[in-house]
Amino acid sequence: MSVLGKDLFDFQRSHTNTKVEFGASGYWVEMIPEMQPYGTVLTEILNLDVTPFQKLLDRLNTAVHEKNYDDAPRAYMDMQKGFGSLPLYRLYLMDFRYFGDMKIEEFVGEEVREAFAKYVINEEREIPSFMQQQIKDIQLIQERYAWFLDRVFANAVFEKKKGQRKESLAQLIYSSGYEAFVSGVSLGKDPEVDAPLVRAQYRIRGERENAEVVEKMYFDRLLDFVYVELMKGLQKGFVPKRCANCGRWFLQMPGMTYAYCGEPAPGQDGKTCREIGATSNFRSKVQNNDVWKAHQRAYKKYFARTRKGTMSKGVFEVWSRKMETLRDDALMEYDRAKSEEERQRIVDEVTQKLNKL
Repeated sequence: MSVLGKDLFDFQRSHTNTKVEFGASGYWVEMIPEMQPYGTVLTEILNLDVTPFQKLLDRLNTAVHEKNYDDAPRAYMDMQKGFGSLPLYRLYLMDFRYFGDMKIEEFVGEEVREAFAKYVINEEREIPSFMQQQIKDIQLIQERYAWFLDRVFANAVFEKKKGQRKESLAQLIYSSGYEAFVSGVSLGKDPEVDAPLVRAQYRIRGERENAEVVEKMYFDRLLDFVYVELMKGLQKGFVPKRCANCGRWFLQMPGMTYAYCGEPAPGQDGKTCREIGATSNFRSKVQNNDVWKAHQRAYKKYFARTRKGTMSKGVFEVWSRKMETLRDDALMEYDRAKSEEERQRIVDEVTQKLNKL
């Protein structure tokens, strides 16, 4: 079994020591040429159901415990495919998925099937044990990182109004009182500072005008990688967020202020959560603010004239742009008003200006 045990199954470097190169706006995993935006793997983990992966391991563990020589080879290969499908590892462990899709006879040959089964039952515990640790780490990440992000960004302004200052991610963490939690991979669950276990180097990646200095790190644990990915993402403006409509996590890119994901909304015939949210927010604005109501009444009136041909589209577009500025200025003044009389004065003035060409 030395050939099977070492040459055929020894994927030591690829599944226990992952190389990642971190650049200005993303990172590269192993030899995969596509850059991954910061927060990609964490977002995937936060949305992941680990139940199917645990079932694959449980089936293998049962076959090993019961010494089921018939089921152990298939259970092992299915587990191996599952491992190669986990976040981060699925980016480069294509061989695991390829071998997992093969028939047993194609993988080891009929003549060594029994030897393969003995190897799985009596010797091979490294990959299953490693996969079990990844599932455990994923569950910790789902618990702690969701807790951290939910609390830090509970009162954040993501749908920023005109003139409203948006706090940086670091400022949000500080103002929420969670700055101490960024010091360890468990985000405060471990009372000690559980620092990531990494080795780092630097090199130039790319050529000529595309050259940049990247930080090359090696990770033996998924938990360490996710911690570094999150913190580097926070430095650069990448952060996973919960969709305010469906509750799933999506990756917020730098400069964006979405509260909703771009995925299809449940039960909405293909409309995305972002489309649903934009409509809902707009209706809420109009219903709850008299400045918005005045603007919409005037907008509908003049838009109807363009449909009838009594007002040119060019004149309407000029009016529309000017009135958007007028509306936004009035909204800021309306928000600062300290009495109902003052708010009513603002509404009356803006209504007169909106209805005067």
